[in-house]
Amino acid sequence: MSEFTFADRYAQSALSPSAQIITSRQATANRIVENVTQSQVFDLVGAYYGSPHVSLTWFRDEFAKEDASFSLVNNEREMKVLAALILEQLLFKEDPETILAIVTGNAAAQRPPEDASWLLCSARETLVRLSVANREPKAVPTEVGPTVNPKLEAEIAGVTNGDWETLLAMLAKMRTENLSSERTISNQAKKGLNALKRELELVKEESQMLWWLFSGHSKTLARSFSSLSAPHAAVAGAIDLGVLTSFSSLGPIAVPGILERMLNGAKKAKTSQPTSLAAIVDGFAVADLEALTASVKDLPPWLAPISAALKLAQTMETGGWHTRYTTQTGLDATSSIDPLALANQLYREHLLGQFL
Repeated sequence: MSEFTFADRYAQSALSPSAQIITSRQATANRIVENVTQSQVFDLVGAYYGSPHVSLTWFRDEFAKEDASFSLVNNEREMKVLAALILEQLLFKEDPETILAIVTGNAAAQRPPEDASWLLCSARETLVRLSVANREPKAVPTEVGPTVNPKLEAEIAGVTNGDWETLLAMLAKMRTENLSSERTISNQAKKGLNALKRELELVKEESQMLWWLFSGHSKTLARSFSSLSAPHAAVAGAIDLGVLTSFSSLGPIAVPGILERMLNGAKKAKTSQPTSLAAIVDGFAVADLEALTASVKDLPPWLAPISAALKLAQTMETGGWHTRYTTQTGLDATSSIDPLALANQLYREHLLGQFL
């Protein structure tokens, strides 16, 4: 990932503040990065996508410390660029929560950023890179041995009979060496076991995913994917796979391929007409919605729109949630969505929810 300066990013957005303003903004941004909270990360992502459902009072107050004239009204466009710059620094820190928030905030391309589109590209690239890097096999330390002090052995051999004072001093040194040796062995063993545990957890996670894929059976809905339409299989499969991602933060890079393979086993539609999110969600029985939402976390609706649709449909009557959905997410429930895009979006929403 290429590092751009604040001036570079401002220029990309056709903004040209003074050098003093850029220096002031960068100092504030660095302070925010060092102390940012989870809710503030979500606020920054909301600001980046222009969501009206986030409170940016804290954001304005931070920049007002260096520039009392800073306003969310007069500096609205610059505010989006600043949010993107802060989020970019968090990407450099490889923060998985930030990566997932930026990607899910795009809502399967239904909410494109109005400015600083480079941030979304960087987040996607970082997600792919870390999905590979985080699963690379690491060496398991196997060398475990005590520490030995050669000088102490010579000192012990030199103790003469009847020299009790020296003998007592040697016993104290022997005790210290023994404790040090035990501590060293313990640390070596712990390091090796932790490395082995990581490898086993990754293998366990991958094997569970493969058995699930081969079985062709949704654990969440307790039925075969062959009995579900592709859109319904996309929802159930994404939640299934999210639950099975029990160790890694971003999941394997092969997840889109796994979801596509799962969808190939779904019931074939007679026509290839695009399906809206509203039709997909309303097509679930009440019992199915209860099963699906049991694993869905309470993320901000605008950040996790598919999860929000499922929760709204579970608590409201069929069709009655559409208006509330638009109000909460800023998206149209009747817009069509591809099953694979739906599955990938909901899967990432599920991973992001695991941070709560």
